[in-house]
Amino acid sequence: MRATRTTRHLLILFYSVFAVSIAGCATRPSTPPTRAWSAPCDTCMAGVENFGKVTPLLWRGEQPTKEGFRHLEAAGVKTVISLREFHDDLPLLKGTKLKYLRIPMDPWRPEEEELIQFLKAVDAALKDPDGAPVFVHCSLGRDRTGYSIASYRMVFEHWAAEDAIHEMFDFRFNAIFFYNPRFLKKMDVERLRTLVQFKP
Repeated sequence: MRATRTTRHLLILFYSVFAVSIAGCATRPSTPPTRAWSAPCDTCMAGVENFGKVTPLLWRGEQPTKEGFRHLEAAGVKTVISLREFHDDLPLLKGTKLKYLRIPMDPWRPEEEELIQFLKAVDAALKDPDGAPVFVHCSLGRDRTGYSIASYRMVFEHWAAEDAIHEMFDFRFNAIFFYNPRFLKKMDVERLRTLVQFKP
């Protein structure tokens, strides 16, 4: 099974690099942003780099260390959502009371079904008195976290795709994942709101 997965990802990598050589890397929107957001910080939360607060109750960053999870808990975090595909946080979470949910995602290609699961999970945690703040991470806090938070901005906060993509780039999005900004620009936001059953 592991060999099959490895082979599949090597093929994805090969074809993606080939596609990038033809299509080029993703670029920022040409229009200036109309929204504001906090800048990523590597020293604001010990054990968590590329850290940022999307809202006072929704935080993001790269894979925390064991100490990082303890600092997050001490800062008030109640729920952790991991978007990593092949690694879980369970060994690092031992000794904490953090709620944990893992939604494996592919950095190369967002999937609507996974994003719906993510958006529902965030919405539920934010509405739970014992669920927030929520911390979202992948490996580097750039790509899977980037397009997931962008989707949150667009679906829940009514941001334009261009603004959400600008923020994604500011959090060190890797432009080799050229498909992700295209996905966000084409995303049917109203349909997602209906599927998520979002109610402000």
